[in-house]
Amino acid sequence: MRTHAKRGLWLAAVLGCAPAAPPAGARSTLSSAHVPIVWRYDVRAGVDYLAIDAEFAAEGAIDLRVDDPAMPFVRDVEYAVALGNQAQWAPAPVRGTAWRVPCRPGACKVRYRFALHEAGTSLDDANTASASDDVVVAPPSTWLLRPEPRQPPGLFRFHVSTTPPTRFEAGTLPSPDGLPGTFEASTDALDRSSFAMFGGFREEEIRSGAARVIVGIVPGGLTLTNSEIAAWVRSAVDAIAVYLGRFNAERTLIIVETGGRGPTRGETIGDGGPAVLLRVGEEVNAAKTADDWVVTHELLHVNLPSLSFQQRWLEEGLATYVEPIVRARAGLVPVQKFWSDLVDGLPQGLPEAGDEGLDRTHTWGRTYWGGALFCFVADVTIRERTHNARSLDDALRAVVATGANVSSQWTIEQFLEVGDRATETRVLHELYARTALAPGSFDLAALWSRLGVRRTGGGVAFDETAPLAAIRRAITRAP
Repeated sequence: MRTHAKRGLWLAAVLGCAPAAPPAGARSTLSSAHVPIVWRYDVRAGVDYLAIDAEFAAEGAIDLRVDDPAMPFVRDVEYAVALGNQAQWAPAPVRGTAWRVPCRPGACKVRYRFALHEAGTSLDDANTASASDDVVVAPPSTWLLRPEPRQPPGLFRFHVSTTPPTRFEAGTLPSPDGLPGTFEASTDALDRSSFAMFGGFREEEIRSGAARVIVGIVPGGLTLTNSEIAAWVRSAVDAIAVYLGRFNAERTLIIVETGGRGPTRGETIGDGGPAVLLRVGEEVNAAKTADDWVVTHELLHVNLPSLSFQQRWLEEGLATYVEPIVRARAGLVPVQKFWSDLVDGLPQGLPEAGDEGLDRTHTWGRTYWGGALFCFVADVTIRERTHNARSLDDALRAVVATGANVSSQWTIEQFLEVGDRATETRVLHELYARTALAPGSFDLAALWSRLGVRRTGGGVAFDETAPLAAIRRAITRAP
């Protein structure tokens, strides 16, 4: 699943089966040639602590904050005071959940420490900080103090230096000037910034065209070897590149850590740059990765733009519906299993009593399977109207062709317009009008009959004489 606006919403692994004007930029990080850098950080990573020097473009007193759970681990906050030709440092007073700093006109210099390892062991939440052996996963919002309210708008840039064997990697995109260990994004992205990791993690890199996927592996508790994890991720990357025409995100960080006895779980964040946290069940071995859908689901999120909270159902629905198609076309899911899972899963997305439409009914079933039902009906309808010449594939490839990915914020109208233009229909607009603010139910039994899909005791059987049998075959057929 992809988190939106807040962290910590995990997708339960019981999911079942596994242009209009283009957006203003395909990434939230903007070149400093156009937008000023207003917050700068120099971070020195030690075994237990981060030592951080910060400079903010500000005038007058400012309040500096981190994520609330991380506040107890911020230590020794000081600000620079000019005394003649030499700067002195004074302690910053705490006011509630912030440090109050009086700033001179033009710039405000601050230094502090952050108890990284202590935060990781105490909080044990990767959305703020979690520790495993000598590796800590913590997004920049945990350890970077920032002014609130944020004025003026602009970019934040941070540089991280480490001493081997400690390493650092972040989902935040590297600065455009290519300085080693330096990352940059819009200040608006810092509150929900992508995952980052410190410590002695192992690293694999996967390339797909111009795209780089960096896999940071937290040692301990994993049955899989580095090469097996890399092969698992590569199979998903390659299959998605075939389906979408390319792997769209320029750079993606995937953090892999043990998930204990539970199933594999995934979470994707796009603010500042794409990052995926993958918590792998301890019983997952190389053979079981072929049946594990989570990596493909999350990487589909990475390659498509973000929508508003009201349309989270479309984000999750696309990943839920398209993921098994991607894997079926790659030979990882048998065609009969694909249809059997769809027959079992889609009824969970039908509206129930009191439903107010997909935009206003945010239950689990309507978000995941209701969104998947929308995508399935759209796919079949587009194919039927165009005599199988166009499909949902074309709509998503057109979206990807704009350069948008999870770091891009789109409106629903942008998405519908780009998709409909690519299919030369108005199917997406029509379905949205029917289902967004009203229940918009569908007769699945009639649709299965027309597609030639019949439930049997052990799965499904196909009727090749059904009116839409050719459409059924085309959905899972490799291009």
